[in-house]
Amino acid sequence: MRTLTLVLCVVFASLSGGAFAAESRKELGLRMDALTQRVIALEERLLTGDPAAIQLQQRLDELERQLRMQVGENERLRFENIRQREDINSLRKELDLLNSDVQTAREDAQAAKRLLGGYIAASAGGSVMAEPITAGGEAAQDTEVASDAMPVETQMDPASAEARFSEARRVLENGFFDEAYTALQAFVSDFPKHALSGEALYWMGEIQMVRGNPEIAAEQYLQSLKNFRKGERAPDAMVKLAAAFAAIGDNDEACRTLKLFPREYPKANSSVKTKADIEMRRAGCTP
Repeated sequence: MRTLTLVLCVVFASLSGGAFAAESRKELGLRMDALTQRVIALEERLLTGDPAAIQLQQRLDELERQLRMQVGENERLRFENIRQREDINSLRKELDLLNSDVQTAREDAQAAKRLLGGYIAASAGGSVMAEPITAGGEAAQDTEVASDAMPVETQMDPASAEARFSEARRVLENGFFDEAYTALQAFVSDFPKHALSGEALYWMGEIQMVRGNPEIAAEQYLQSLKNFRKGERAPDAMVKLAAAFAAIGDNDEACRTLKLFPREYPKANSSVKTKADIEMRRAGCTP
């Protein structure tokens, strides 16, 4: 019966705000009194078992039940909508990571094809590399001298550090891993405190990873981080150190390393951060 009274009051209030808005407060009061009397009379009829009043109450109860069901259905749909939006956002993030993973895999495959292709071709042909062709169509003479044939005093001269490192990188880019590793190792030995030694150690680790020696690669990455923590290649070395741990089978250590990465190198470029995310997925690290 409270429901009936409330409904009737609401109906009256809505009417009073429209057609009867111009009426005086006294007239509205009289109408409210009359309506109250009618509600009281209806309640009495309901209490005495009047069929019309009982039918009206049943109809109101049914409308109230339908309203509750509709509210519940709306809440369910709203919840499902929120959950679907969250699923879409999660799938979008997974797709972004997958695209980055695919792009990185393509870049790694292209780099490996260049390096390994040159290495295999040189091994099969018995020569280090083909002679470059000049604009006139004739083969140019190779005037470069291998680092191991250079005078000792020139190799030990600190002023030649950049040239020594560039030569080692050139050998590496041409796919001659053994020669490059030896050159990089000699560079680190001769210039242990030079800033480029951190990058040299990093590339030594990369060569060991290509060779399938993640244990040795981890030592190279770790030495690079230990001696050149703020070096240019330090963020890459930390991510690859985690990859080496994962390759060894120590996923726990890999995850610990990757979780330290954002704190150690918050300003690392987006490419390295993406590689860190990919390695976290590969190692099965929890967020």
